Amino acid sequence: MTQIPYVFNQLTQWIPKDAFDRLVGIYRGNAYVKDYTCWNHLLVMLWAQLTSRRSLRDIETSLRAHCDKLYRMGIGRHVSRNNIANSNARRDVSIYRELACRMMCRASTVRMRDKGLAELAERFSVNGFFAVDSSTVTLSLDRCPWCTPQEGRGGVKLHTMYDLIRETPRICLITGHEERDQTFMEDYPYESGCVYVFDKAYMKTAGLAAVNAAGGYFIVRRKKDILYDVLEDNPAGGTVMADRTIRFSGRCTRRGYPGPLRMVSCYVGGKNEVMQFLTNNTDMPAETVAALYKHRWKIELFFRWIKQHLRITSFYGTSANAVMVQIYTAFTAYCVLALAADALKYKGSLYDFSNLVSVSLTEKVWLKDLITRYEDAKGDWHDERWPSLFGEVRY
Repeated sequence: MTQIPYVFNQLTQWIPKDAFDRLVGIYRGNAYVKDYTCWNHLLVMLWAQLTSRRSLRDIETSLRAHCDKLYRMGIGRHVSRNNIANSNARRDVSIYRELACRMMCRASTVRMRDKGLAELAERFSVNGFFAVDSSTVTLSLDRCPWCTPQEGRGGVKLHTMYDLIRETPRICLITGHEERDQTFMEDYPYESGCVYVFDKAYMKTAGLAAVNAAGGYFIVRRKKDILYDVLEDNPAGGTVMADRTIRFSGRCTRRGYPGPLRMVSCYVGGKNEVMQFLTNNTDMPAETVAALYKHRWKIELFFRWIKQHLRITSFYGTSANAVMVQIYTAFTAYCVLALAADALKYKGSLYDFSNLVSVSLTEKVWLKDLITRYEDAKGDWHDERWPSLFGEVRY
């Protein structure tokens, strides 16, 4: 008879252990280590993320409560605050960064969650829609003196590319929070036929030229001080005030992007405000260009989700290595949840799925049966035969 693994083990099966072991070998992560290996450390950090542990003591206490199960869960028996803290501070962060990159690539294969954008991509023959933005995680300068002070605070910045159709991160790069958003704009691996949506902090003409040279399309909000010459006026109507073909007239901007491009001006909030968007796509209607920019808000929701439901705002260590290890394992945990929910064809939100598995990690039940049990129980809560606080009990 096949023994049912723990829910935690079923989730970690989505992590490519062979690839992880190769990374450990390349960066010598297990050199001079006898008991607490990199794999043990990764599983402990995933446990901490999925169960929202607040501190090293909290992690240790929660694992000791399940000490008879740790060996079969793959975590091992040699878990202590010192082991976790030393591993966070000393093990090469490249292991966890490259694993997170592999997991984000895997998550790019999940089913399309936004059917409307998927149909739009098929209609205009584009390969995908992506939002590019960054979010700052604030750190204390007293506890993290390695941070570069800015406005009296320290922090790190998460530069992220987000798949708007599949609603998963594609790329994440961690830098100091003093780095400007547009600094790494030319370094993203843009793909031909994809549409990339930026806010006006990314209004860098050399970066736009990099997207265009890769065969991709960009949609970016125009800054007010960008000068241009109008080459042609195109038909406009409805919420679109103007649709023009322009060319940059400033010396620096024209040198960065010398070719023509399209500027769409749209009314926002009635006719009280006008937003202007620049794009190199000439096939999409002006209303579609403006609507795609609104979808950029999904990446803001993603940043809010990981900050609220994973542990990336309070840290288990104060060194730069410990902070980045924790953030990259948080992205790995997000991708594990997304892959598992997709494979099980879970129809609810990722938040509900995360809550469901987090309280069941040490249960021996198949994930599919766990979801079925949850959905059946959810229906029972609305049964009219249950007692009500404000009415008579009905049988």
